[in-house]
Amino acid sequence: MSQTIETCRRLYNDLLEERLKENTNYFAQTKAVTAVRREDKFLGAVNAQVLQDVALRLDMACSRFFKGLSRRPRFKRAGRYKSFTYPQLGGFRVLGGEIRLSKIGLIKIRPARLIAGTPKTCTIIMDVDVWFACVTVETENSQGIGQMPCGPAVGVDLGINRLVTLSDGKKFENPRVFVRARGRITILQRQLSRRKVGSKNRQKSRIALAKAWRRVRNQRSDLAHKISAFLSKEYSTIVFEDLNISNMVRNHRLASAIMDASWGNLRRLAAYKAERRGGRVILVNPKGTSQKCSRCGEMVAKELSERIHDCRGCGLVVDRDVNAARNILRVGLEQARVEEQPLLFNRRRISKFVPLKQEARGTRPTGSTAGSSIHHQFLLF
Repeated sequence: MSQTIETCRRLYNDLLEERLKENTNYFAQTKAVTAVRREDKFLGAVNAQVLQDVALRLDMACSRFFKGLSRRPRFKRAGRYKSFTYPQLGGFRVLGGEIRLSKIGLIKIRPARLIAGTPKTCTIIMDVDVWFACVTVETENSQGIGQMPCGPAVGVDLGINRLVTLSDGKKFENPRVFVRARGRITILQRQLSRRKVGSKNRQKSRIALAKAWRRVRNQRSDLAHKISAFLSKEYSTIVFEDLNISNMVRNHRLASAIMDASWGNLRRLAAYKAERRGGRVILVNPKGTSQKCSRCGEMVAKELSERIHDCRGCGLVVDRDVNAARNILRVGLEQARVEEQPLLFNRRRISKFVPLKQEARGTRPTGSTAGSSIHHQFLLF
């Protein structure tokens, strides 16, 4: 599996270099890879569809760049390419406690849950020293999925001191995961810098540092999943601020805290979970939501250190974040009434936050009998 990832990484870099020099396209590169694979022993040792998926990844990265949704595709150095995908069932097969991978063989797995449905794709992921198999299956719509929930609408104010504040007063504190792990990460980083390049001790230090960062990443993701699951179950419409996070992290004093809060990941997870339950997420302009009174609309100037909203016009005294969340909800509902059809996101670049689903052949059926895509992730031994 390590050799397959390295072969895919080198192929990705070669295809990217070819695109930059000759301005070729996906179909031409796919045909070229199929022809060269017969002569190259490294490419021949990898399943043909896995190599075609590498070309597809590059094509999607280029498409996102030209649409203004991501940065220019970059060459992948060693360690930056960490997965490969079998786009069809023929390249893999799950057999109880084992999985058979084409050109690799039979591997034991620790299933997270039983597979229910028709397997479609399988992605093998390397996470430091652990391997995962993420299998996508297609099933019939389960009960409650795709139906419009009957819950109320809610406005969400994102912050640093308090991670999430809802318009109905519910609050989720920020655990500050990175702050708690900073000491150990600093020590491991210093140890790594002292090791001799190419030595076994350096490799051990690198793995220990990567594990520490993985723990931080998993804790952030776990909290984002819990909050997004709560929002999608309890509310039919979720209104977020349309924050430009990439510009906000340019403030070096707040960049670490903003990245630790993982606002973008929370918003993305809430979007696809709300969509599966028939709800929607709306993004609104955050301008003035913290200063305007949610009851009378009067502007009440406040410094960042002032955490209480005290309106002299109507006498409303409420938490600053709750007031902002109520303003966000009001703007979102007014914006939703203008739209003739409900949208997952009410902004120009909608596809930036809509989860993309790759299909090996054809498209997913639509309508009440349409299947839903579910991901099963297994631990490989």
